[in-house]
Amino acid sequence: MATHIIGRLRRSVGLLAGLSLLISMFVFTPGATNAQSTDPTPDYLASFDACPEDVIPDADFADVPGRHDNASDINCIAYYGITKGTSATTYSPEAPVIREHMALFLIRLAKLVDIYVPPPGSTPFTDTAGLSQESRDAISQIYQLGITIGTSATTYTPARNVTRGEMALFLQRLMDQMDVVADGRDLYGYIPDDVDDNELDADVEAPWRDIRDVPRELEEAVTQLYELGVATGFGGSDRLYGPNRDMSRADMAAFMAAILDHSNLRPKGVNIQVTPIRGADDFDITVMISVRSDTFVPEEDQAVDWFYTDDPEGGLERNGECDISEILDNGDCEWDQNDDETDRDGYIFDDVRATAGETMTFYAWIGRRNGDEFDEDSVDFSKAQAVSEKGAGQLQVTHDVPVNAWQIGGSGGEWIVDMDRRSSVEFTIQLQDDLGIDLERQGVAIEIEVNSREILVDADNVNTDRQPDPDYRSIGRDSRDTTTVVTDRHGEATFELEGPSRDERLDEVIIETGRVTAPRIRIAWSQADPVLVQAKPEFEPYRSIGSDDTVSFVVEYNLYDQYGDDVRGATNRYTGRQQDVEATLKYDLYEVTETGSGAYGPTKTTTDGEASNVTFIRGRLRANLQTKELDPPATTKYFLVIKPSICSPEGACSATQSDRIDYVQTDNTENVVWVVTNAGRADDFDDVQNRSFTNPADINLKEVELYPADRKFRTFYTLWEYDSNDRFQSAGEEISREEFERLWEAEVNGVEDIDILLYGSGLSFFLIK
Repeated sequence: MATHIIGRLRRSVGLLAGLSLLISMFVFTPGATNAQSTDPTPDYLASFDACPEDVIPDADFADVPGRHDNASDINCIAYYGITKGTSATTYSPEAPVIREHMALFLIRLAKLVDIYVPPPGSTPFTDTAGLSQESRDAISQIYQLGITIGTSATTYTPARNVTRGEMALFLQRLMDQMDVVADGRDLYGYIPDDVDDNELDADVEAPWRDIRDVPRELEEAVTQLYELGVATGFGGSDRLYGPNRDMSRADMAAFMAAILDHSNLRPKGVNIQVTPIRGADDFDITVMISVRSDTFVPEEDQAVDWFYTDDPEGGLERNGECDISEILDNGDCEWDQNDDETDRDGYIFDDVRATAGETMTFYAWIGRRNGDEFDEDSVDFSKAQAVSEKGAGQLQVTHDVPVNAWQIGGSGGEWIVDMDRRSSVEFTIQLQDDLGIDLERQGVAIEIEVNSREILVDADNVNTDRQPDPDYRSIGRDSRDTTTVVTDRHGEATFELEGPSRDERLDEVIIETGRVTAPRIRIAWSQADPVLVQAKPEFEPYRSIGSDDTVSFVVEYNLYDQYGDDVRGATNRYTGRQQDVEATLKYDLYEVTETGSGAYGPTKTTTDGEASNVTFIRGRLRANLQTKELDPPATTKYFLVIKPSICSPEGACSATQSDRIDYVQTDNTENVVWVVTNAGRADDFDDVQNRSFTNPADINLKEVELYPADRKFRTFYTLWEYDSNDRFQSAGEEISREEFERLWEAEVNGVEDIDILLYGSGLSFFLIK
């Protein structure tokens, strides 16, 4: 069985590949900057490959191992008969090409790409008489075709090495006489004249600085071949072409193999290729099937059975037969009278739609008789694949405006930025799927539009409750700027929004790619003086239990201005003992008793001991709590809610409702969950942070676990810390910490196996029952 599998193409192919890189060449006008590369890229690439690596056999040249950079190119021109090697077993890839051999290569290439080659005739060259008849004929023919004009009016200089500049001129003149692969409607290959006409409106340029001072004819030839994906830099250089350097036989093979991609030449037999081989969502795929004789002649009116599938297993059953249930678009797996037939150039073209997020697999084969059915074990077939990556379902956009900055109009309004302290805002854009999972997709174009307006911002207004009350009014005309950024391999792109240099401004930033648009972000650039507008509390959770059964906390506050920055000229950390800011800690203890059928009848006990009916609350576990002993019935739950109030030096207080600190007890045991200590190095415990829940079953945690390395253990949602200063007891006897840990491992299976008593001194007593 001869299986032809066309996988990832050897060279970058397809017009779309070139266009996808053009997007990096925008220059952002005022308001934003873009750091993407502006290096030129080829725009007139061939869409299909004349030398698919899995089809073209190895030429078996001993001096061209498979790891050689140009192995596939040399195999290609040997397969089509352009080269015969320097011996039966060698190719001499690093040797220079001499002008005599160049004529032979060019004539063989011209015949393969359907250029009319005239019979040999006379030439003005007087230095070719001693050559072989084949060489004299080839030199005569390239002269008649206008590919060469000689080194002078009467000489060809057949033994001289061909320079890379001369090679570019030879190949440019040859390519302009050949036909390219096309379906009568669309071109899938190009010639230098197409680059010169530039109907794609591309930026026609090459990256090599050493072609700027050569004759114009040579510069145009090199540039056109670069745009066609034919010419490459000397030694792989991105900056040097080396027009006066000798052309190596390896580079000559690479140039010629790239020319074949644009031509109608295709391998023997039936071959299927698709373009592009990678895309996003339900992109359009062009299918090309070629049928050629053993001498590469196109075969017209040849029936071909082809089918495709988006089945992850390739649409075949385990025995290699076609699984008709997985074939798309009414395709079948039988060679019969209904199969498509090739056109006069030996092609079948079609367009199909990719299934979003799937790998598309395409098959083409020719049976021996009508009624033959596809079986990969018994038929010769060609196979190609195109991968659809799941496109972005949303864009996650973040920026470096401080998270504590206030917004005009509240959440979703304009972010206030201090233009006296910063000159730009950096945006980071991440591709995500519909579930919010990051997509690692490189080269995706993201369009950014910035609409700007001159404004006056009153951003230093604070109301009587010390809350910011910013406002703005328009005073100038609108302007609009656009740019495009391209994602990196992580699916991320960045750009900077430049702030105004003098007047205040409002910028509305619109970010989109394809059919996905991110929520609009507005940046208000302000020159207002900073004022204190926010104090956020931080605290060490557990301190002690006082004699009056109250919990004592020390709370510190971070102070921020309207721009989200630390308040300038003042200490940004304050405690409840400081004169500038006072904190009064009050708590509500919620007692929730089950009344039947899962219903609860809650009551509330406040700091002052008053009780009232309250609404059942759901807390967020932000820390752990431990309290005095209580003995409620098993059906009662307790919730402790601590509400700090911030007071100004003048005595005006306001509750920080948005930063309310909630603690919740969730199990039906006697324990109420209060703060013990900060969680640390207990990975399982960290999983429950900032999650809301109503019972232990909501979170998959073991009932009790020991972390002896950290000297911690957990009972449900309470993390306990112990050390050698604590007292340990078992069966009425004092034991060491080490014995406590050993007995824990042996005897403690649940919270019913231990008792924990706390003392105000910080000393704890742990009892294993």
